[in-house]
Amino acid sequence: MANTLENEGIGGYSRFWTAVAGHMIRFRWLWLGIVLAISVLFGMQMSKVRFDNSSDIWFVEGHSVLEAKARFDAVFGNYEFVYLLFTQERTPFTPENLRTMSSLPERFMETVPYADKVTWLGNVERILGTGGAEQEVVIQDFMPEIPRTSADIETRLREALAEEEFVDNLIARDGSVLAMLIELGAYPDEEEDSNPRYSVAEAVDKVLAEPAYAALQPYVAGAPHFSYQYDALAKQQTSKLFMTLILVMAVLLLWLARGPRGVLVPLTVTVIAVFWTIGTIGALGLTMNLLSIALPVMLICVGIGDSMHGIAAFHDRIDRGVSRIQALKEAFGEVGGPILLTSLTTGIGFLAYLTTHVKPFREMGIYVASGVFYAFVLTIILVPILYSFGSKHPKPSARRRDRGGAGDVFDRWLRLVHRGVVGHPRKIVLVFSVLLAVTVWGFTLIKVESNTSKLIFKSEPLRQTLDLVDERLGAASSLEYLLDTGTASGVKDPEFMARLDRLMLAAEAHPLVTKSVSVTRVLKKMHRALHGNDPDAYRLPETREALAQYLFLYETSGGNTLDRLVGFTYDQARLTLKIKSLDTADARALSDFMRAKVAELFPDGDVEIVEAGGMRNYLALNDILFEGQRNSFIAALSAITLVMILVLRSVRLGLISMIPNLLPVFVTMGFMGLMGWYLDLITISFAAVIIGVAVDDTIHFFTRFKAEFNRSGNYDQALRDTLSSVGRPLTFTTLILIIGNGVFLTSALLGFFKLGLLFGFAFTWALLADLFFAPALIMLLKPLGAERSAREHHPLREASDHSHTLG
Repeated sequence: MANTLENEGIGGYSRFWTAVAGHMIRFRWLWLGIVLAISVLFGMQMSKVRFDNSSDIWFVEGHSVLEAKARFDAVFGNYEFVYLLFTQERTPFTPENLRTMSSLPERFMETVPYADKVTWLGNVERILGTGGAEQEVVIQDFMPEIPRTSADIETRLREALAEEEFVDNLIARDGSVLAMLIELGAYPDEEEDSNPRYSVAEAVDKVLAEPAYAALQPYVAGAPHFSYQYDALAKQQTSKLFMTLILVMAVLLLWLARGPRGVLVPLTVTVIAVFWTIGTIGALGLTMNLLSIALPVMLICVGIGDSMHGIAAFHDRIDRGVSRIQALKEAFGEVGGPILLTSLTTGIGFLAYLTTHVKPFREMGIYVASGVFYAFVLTIILVPILYSFGSKHPKPSARRRDRGGAGDVFDRWLRLVHRGVVGHPRKIVLVFSVLLAVTVWGFTLIKVESNTSKLIFKSEPLRQTLDLVDERLGAASSLEYLLDTGTASGVKDPEFMARLDRLMLAAEAHPLVTKSVSVTRVLKKMHRALHGNDPDAYRLPETREALAQYLFLYETSGGNTLDRLVGFTYDQARLTLKIKSLDTADARALSDFMRAKVAELFPDGDVEIVEAGGMRNYLALNDILFEGQRNSFIAALSAITLVMILVLRSVRLGLISMIPNLLPVFVTMGFMGLMGWYLDLITISFAAVIIGVAVDDTIHFFTRFKAEFNRSGNYDQALRDTLSSVGRPLTFTTLILIIGNGVFLTSALLGFFKLGLLFGFAFTWALLADLFFAPALIMLLKPLGAERSAREHHPLREASDHSHTLG
């Protein structure tokens, strides 16, 4: 039997993998102990894994976004904030509730780490002139005392609505929402606090849960709290999807497999591979993120195919009367090489993410590639061992059939495929080629959306809070500008101040901007106060001396906002734009508008402008996502094509083998482009994943086809024998991929829901391409040379007519 294995076209790989399987069976208790010990060690490391979905994680060290943030933080502390919204519906604006709110700022300053300032309608500063002969300035809280009656509260709210700086910032334009803003100082180094956003969010939630404040029930938004809640949702989704997938896979394997062992063994192999992978992440001190939600699902869907091919080959031999141990050795002699190659190409597909500048994609590529390696190793160890237990000569399957038997629905389907391909190869190639051409055009229409808030279903509380902030205040995000004059007191130059003011007013006039804030507002309020509170005096002072005097008078009168608006030596100024949570297209339009205005107002380059803030982050992320998608796809395609050429030892056959792997990528993404769907942080990974996973079936098909052609010398016969032997497990593994990834349809995250749809669509086309397009191309192009005359059948020829059976 060793000689027949060698003649199956796998050569030395057959002898090697046969020996490996024999070794595992001979020392099965030792290897079971080793797997158990490693699993315990990795299990102890899993508790160290933490999630991090902050905006910083998406950028590699040295990226301009991180440099801009570091520069901004060094001057102004931090542009992140926590926003609390109190609505009339949930928190009626009664004297009692307002008094409770008034004690929150002090409580937050005591307990929330990195809190720099807490502002609400009660303590926001108001600049007024005394109106006396000396025109003094008084800076005081807007509501130094809480009104005692509802009528008084209504009066104060109307006064607040008359202050334009308060509207859409601390009070909604219709007066139905009050907001409290927690501004934050610079975060410490990771060694001091590994996740400061968590520290902030947890402290805020803890205060709000105290009995004194529990009745307020505010909505909480802002980057730290969003990141904290998003991570909690990600953890919940990871557990939910993992358990759902295990249940789905168990049911699916119960239908496809032969007996409970065919269910338990593949699941055991893949679940242990998942645990090893997560344990590795914990042991190395790495983090998981939004993308990592897909990690268990991807590993199980991909890894389970390794076990299925080995088990199918084992049962094929059992059905021919081979003994259990010999059947295992022969089975892994046949599939060990292809399983190694499929693991290699899948790993290459994910390692292609290392060509991107998106840190989580790089990490995800390493994580999944590691998991695929673990799944391969565990398949080679555990499947032979766990199937070695039992009677020496298992009973053959009831569905064993002879060459001319009718078989079941899968066998009838594969015979129809064979007849269709052999009878109409030109028509098949024409249909697929037209489809490919149309969808390549659609591929060029794809757009990218990088705003993570858009990836959550509107039914989720987290998304509802973000939408509420946008609808009632329009301040869920921000765009920041640091203007560096390059000289001390350069900000005090009247010309600079006038240009800054024009930039601020131009921004606020833009329909996408809700509010703009800069030091010019302070100066204009000071000028108004020093001119009898005359509304017409709300303008900038005209001389450098007046500017310096106003700034000095503001600080000595109790003003406390300058440190958030100008640098310590007055060399730098800050402009903040409060905006809604915009989609990428609108954000790009606003950023382009602001850059044009900056170029118009500061044409000489004498003032350096640094753009930062949450909106800037996801615009930069959008750019590197698009670049990363392209680079990873090209890298995966190039590397896997080279592997296929080397494995098949034929340039023509290797290139033909890649066509069915390109088809599902272009068809699916072309469909997205034609439908106007966008790629997002989750679905952007789609192309490299598909080509890395879809090539697994292609390897099994083409290596088997080449072996069959070498044996028969006839393309028709080789295709019939190939479909008879590997067509069934290819169909089963595709079902596993489609139904397994279908668990994403239960996700609360819109991106993963779309990913489930796209994977199902793509893997269906991958199977159709492997069964129809690739064979039709082979029949037309004859890549292995001319057919040879009929010759004596190989001893395993008859066996190749038997389809594999799962179990």
